[in-house]
Amino acid sequence: MRGMYQEDLSTRNQGFTLVELAIVITIIGLLIGGVLKGQELINNARVTATIAQIKAYQAAMLSFQDRYDQFPGDFSVALTRVPGCTTDNYCSNGDGNSRVGNYYTGAAIGTIQTGTAVPAVETSNYWKHLAMADLISGVNPSANPASPVFGKTHPSSPFGGGFMTVFGMHVTGSKAGLWLVLSNTLTGTTAYLPSAQNVLTPARAAQIDRKMDDGRPDAGYVQSPDNGTCDSGSPGFIGKVMNMRTKRPA
Repeated sequence: MRGMYQEDLSTRNQGFTLVELAIVITIIGLLIGGVLKGQELINNARVTATIAQIKAYQAAMLSFQDRYDQFPGDFSVALTRVPGCTTDNYCSNGDGNSRVGNYYTGAAIGTIQTGTAVPAVETSNYWKHLAMADLISGVNPSANPASPVFGKTHPSSPFGGGFMTVFGMHVTGSKAGLWLVLSNTLTGTTAYLPSAQNVLTPARAAQIDRKMDDGRPDAGYVQSPDNGTCDSGSPGFIGKVMNMRTKRPA
């Protein structure tokens, strides 16, 4: 009996049965499905949080204008009127010309976020003035604009990178004005469109655009910059729709 039992056990241990294999495949499928669903929920939550951030910054800027009648950062008497704004914490006045920072003409965007003198410093003071007026959180009001960092001088984003302001034509042919830009790069001399600055995949960018605007990357007040190239080398959008074939940031 002992020998027969050992022989049967040896035979049984030679491999999986079809039933056992099917169970394993089902479990793996459920695990993969759960992971993908969980990642989708996380990304949806990030989209919601990003939209809430953008709307909060819009409301903060309008409140600042109502209170002081000038743009944050550009405020010409900030040292006198904004609470806590002193030279000791690197706060300063703007020039009051109704622009925040230098006029953007397609130059390296990183270079217009790192200045310490007016008007360049206005891009960092934009966030400093809002924070000192108690209208936003997420930045350090005492941070030195000479060393801009997301999460200190500029607010960070749920997708990584963070927000900066650009005054000018953000997209060729668009209206000149103050744009809020989501970017992965805050400093440096790189041009505006390289993949190093990409934060969102086309799918997430389109999701935000549909929820906030018209869903078109080349129109409205939510736009993608001049069909920039994705990390994968593919265009960010094709025609008037986002390029969903790429899964990497665009």
